[in-house]
Amino acid sequence: MLESSPGRLAIDSAGLMVAIGVITGLRLGLPVAWAVHVTHVFLFVCLLGLSIVRADNPLTMTLPLIYPALAFLLLDDIRRGLAGTLLMTAALNILLATGFGPTLHDGTMLLDGALTVTVVMLFQAAVMALYLYHRKQAILMLRRISLSLNELASHDPLTGLYNRRTFIEVLERELSRRDDDERQLAFLLFDVDRFKAYNDHFGHPQGDELLKQLAGTASEVFSRGEDVVFRLGGEEFGVVYHTETPEQAAHMADRLLASVEAMGAPAPAGPHDNVTVSAGLYLVQRRHATTANHVYSRADQALYRAKEAGRARWLHATP
Repeated sequence: MLESSPGRLAIDSAGLMVAIGVITGLRLGLPVAWAVHVTHVFLFVCLLGLSIVRADNPLTMTLPLIYPALAFLLLDDIRRGLAGTLLMTAALNILLATGFGPTLHDGTMLLDGALTVTVVMLFQAAVMALYLYHRKQAILMLRRISLSLNELASHDPLTGLYNRRTFIEVLERELSRRDDDERQLAFLLFDVDRFKAYNDHFGHPQGDELLKQLAGTASEVFSRGEDVVFRLGGEEFGVVYHTETPEQAAHMADRLLASVEAMGAPAPAGPHDNVTVSAGLYLVQRRHATTANHVYSRADQALYRAKEAGRARWLHATP
């Protein structure tokens, strides 16, 4: 017949109450970190208490040997797990030395038992520590890879600007909340005048350098916190920004064209000595239904009208 001591029943009851309390707490919004620490402390006390109340059973005395694994897995903290391992080892050795546990006939057997407990626990602690260390390294590597993939998915690899995919997301987001902002939303679409001639004359590597220089110049002109500059493809760029007045939006467009020409990149074909850009500016009307594709299409039409009018200029897009 199985016997149950009062101490064993107390530990079992406490375990049941802690389990119910943790589950209920989690359902009521208890932070997971708190639940982990409560469970960890209970396991520490429970395993040590069990080895005391059933000290006559060698199997019960060995149960605390599983503590390092539980501590490491629950806390995911090598230092705390090692500290718990040392505490549990010291407690078990003290129990053995004071007469608890299986009958030990002499000091040699006592020393052998203490060494056995210590070595087993430290070995298990070392194994779990190595496991957690390598798991953390793998998680960090996966996070770095995830960040790199997100960067590649949202940015243009040549210039570092946001790409066309991100442009649609940003413009749609700004359009959805434009009526909540007293400022006006503006979109400026621009590209390099006679870029093909530049590539043919100086070569594609130099053309890539020009695009990177142009990206830097545009980012300097539109450097406010909410200004977002994009490379939309080839030599075509765009800027989504907010403006207090239509005159301020026009001033920003003028600054961009002047800054690009001031870069001093030689133009292989006239009429200007330096590389220039042409642009189309679209000012989004408040409380007027529109889409990102509509905004882009209108700005694109204004851009090509600027090209036909002689380049090195910008024109307003029609609503």
